[in-house]
Amino acid sequence: MKYLEDLKKEILKKISEVINENTFDSIVNNDLAYHIKDDSSSSFQQFYFKSLDNYDFYFGSNDFFRQFKYNYSLQGIDILYLELLEKNKSEIYNLIKQSELSKLYFKYFAKAQIKQKNGIFTKNLGSFFVKLVHTFQPEKYCALDNPIKNYFGLKNESFFIAFNLISKSYIEWIKGNKYLIEKIRENLKEIDTGEIFLYGKLTDLKILDLIFWKKANV
Repeated sequence: MKYLEDLKKEILKKISEVINENTFDSIVNNDLAYHIKDDSSSSFQQFYFKSLDNYDFYFGSNDFFRQFKYNYSLQGIDILYLELLEKNKSEIYNLIKQSELSKLYFKYFAKAQIKQKNGIFTKNLGSFFVKLVHTFQPEKYCALDNPIKNYFGLKNESFFIAFNLISKSYIEWIKGNKYLIEKIRENLKEIDTGEIFLYGKLTDLKILDLIFWKKANV
């Protein structure tokens, strides 16, 4: 579809404008260094790497979704809905691993029934959805949030559309810039003296997420 292809071209253009040889030092020493120096960000990374594609942690906990909600600071989700996700965690996991993302999205996240003080309300949990998908498919999908979505000019697009577009754009950009992304990784490792990041688990998509989270939250 030409519309989506045009959007992807704009995203790729934006990535290359932001990350290149001329901006390399600033990217590492400002944008990525922030996640090392900031206490809340560095604390979050502990949960992130603990949960990342961790089958045992996911199925070994009876409150995985409560922990996930808390650590990602996801708002507007009641305990009953978290319990619903917990009861269906096997199907949710299998749908992610089988890349049946449309089915997963529309069954559990597109129109979630959330209990609030004044009754039951339908809510789209797109942010929850994309972060969960990234957790178990970290090489294929980014962990999108609203500021990054808006930063790439996708404010009016759904989370489902935006995270597919940005994920594909990240992957395409990485393939064409392997030297630069490896250079960023190695230099990040040098300044990460406290070993905040687990480099065996740190995907290239996650590195781009970290960079653009900082850019989008200036």
